[in-house]
Amino acid sequence: MHRFWIKTCNLILVVALLFGYQAVVQSRAQKETIAELEYELQQKTVSGQPEEADGADSLYADGTYTGEAQGYGGTVAVELTVENGKITDLTITSAEKEDTAYLDAASAVIDSILEQQSTDVDTVSGATFSSNGILHAAEDALRKAEKNHA
Repeated sequence: MHRFWIKTCNLILVVALLFGYQAVVQSRAQKETIAELEYELQQKTVSGQPEEADGADSLYADGTYTGEAQGYGGTVAVELTVENGKITDLTITSAEKEDTAYLDAASAVIDSILEQQSTDVDTVSGATFSSNGILHAAEDALRKAEKNHA
């Protein structure tokens, strides 16, 4: 009889741990979805953002600009450099709460942004939220680089 109660208590403990873990995972997924929706709402209220840079006809002023956005685990900050109207460098300057594995995978979007001269690039499969954090932070920096930015 004593073994029965020990096994029953262990079973209850395991079930409680599983439900607790599921609640944490679900909460994190909801926060990520909320962050994405808030960003989309913010984008709708901000004037349209130019996607391309063309030397003298570029809408971007030369300089170094910072941007921030929500990633998978928290805020992602970037530094973006514009030279001769083109994006020449994009560096992640801060992503303290970001999962390293996701951030490393998502960093591939940096090469795509530099190559395409646009933030209209595909995210990295398996690291979508981290990719979006980098992309949205780059868009934030580009808004600051606009020549007509007030």
